[in-house]
Amino acid sequence: MEVGLVDALCDYSRPVFLFGLTPPLEGATPEGLRETARKFVERSATLATDGFIVYDIQEEKGRTPEPRPFPFRKLDDPSHFASILKEVSGKESVVYKCVAESDKGGFDEWLDTAIDKYGVNAYNLVGGASSANQYSGPTIPAVAAKLNARPGCAHGGVTIAERHVKKGNEHETLMKKSELGMQWFISQAIYNPEPMIRLLREYGALCKGKGVAPKRVILTFAPCGREKTMKFIKWLGVTVPEAVEKEILEAEDKVGKSVELLCGMCRKILDETKGCGVPLGISIESVSIFKNEIDAAHDLFRRTQSMMLDFLGEPWLVRYSIVNKEHRRTSFASYNTGDNKQEPGMLALPSTSKGPMRAESKKSFVVGGAGLAVGLVLSKLLKL
Repeated sequence: MEVGLVDALCDYSRPVFLFGLTPPLEGATPEGLRETARKFVERSATLATDGFIVYDIQEEKGRTPEPRPFPFRKLDDPSHFASILKEVSGKESVVYKCVAESDKGGFDEWLDTAIDKYGVNAYNLVGGASSANQYSGPTIPAVAAKLNARPGCAHGGVTIAERHVKKGNEHETLMKKSELGMQWFISQAIYNPEPMIRLLREYGALCKGKGVAPKRVILTFAPCGREKTMKFIKWLGVTVPEAVEKEILEAEDKVGKSVELLCGMCRKILDETKGCGVPLGISIESVSIFKNEIDAAHDLFRRTQSMMLDFLGEPWLVRYSIVNKEHRRTSFASYNTGDNKQEPGMLALPSTSKGPMRAESKKSFVVGGAGLAVGLVLSKLLKL
């Protein structure tokens, strides 16, 4: 039985795994949009994702006095591109929507189109880039109320752990947003684990003290393989410690070093927040046009996913499913360990006792081919 993305996001008994991307440029032809989606799906088909994230990119004037490292260009509507991704891959997406940048009068029409025409039912609501600016769009509470009234829809928000360091109240902000009906929070890209560790601990403690269940927090990581990418990451407001930036940019294999460091940060967060009660997930951003950074995002996804699943201490596996027969390929490389017998279309990965690094070394997700969606299946041993 297929599990919908909203169901997966709201099932706090298991982690969730997402892979993020930006839509193509505004004005692309229908054929061009579909071809972009097809290429993305073909590259990412062997990733065991629950779904995708499609970002809503805005110019974000007033975010910082620093010049934007890359020129701003308008992109296709994220809900429209999410519908094309679903046609091609069979997978649903969380659609980001910067409600502050929307036209207040036209927002209801946009939402009706996104839900009724494009079939999007998972939204991540984003406010303005700067509290000093005046915005024309509706407020997040107003949009949350609209989504709460739409059957089958769910929504989440953004969490920025660096705000917790400065203001000390991000955990209270998460509590207030959950009272608006938000079911999850997706973090800003992490390059320093300490603020997130503190936030998760204090959010978990706050929820426990109030007798409420904490909502899911999805940890976001994005690899970096060049100086200009690092500048853009910092321009977005991500705190990158000087020592981390130096270690990446001075490495011979910059993007490989970033993956290594980000895996270490993920492991540190898992280790130091164990028992805080906050359900987690992983999101990897792939917003680069450079092949080495795209490949690194795939590697980072596999490694952080393996790490989080091993952290659960339960056996786990992944399955593949044929999405579209016209894209079917007949050759598959699969993973098997000795006498471990597998069902057709299943890759079984036994739980390891030697920690994440052993699991990360398994090349276990190569099931190959365009038109394949690899679905994550978590099972206890007695249920296998």
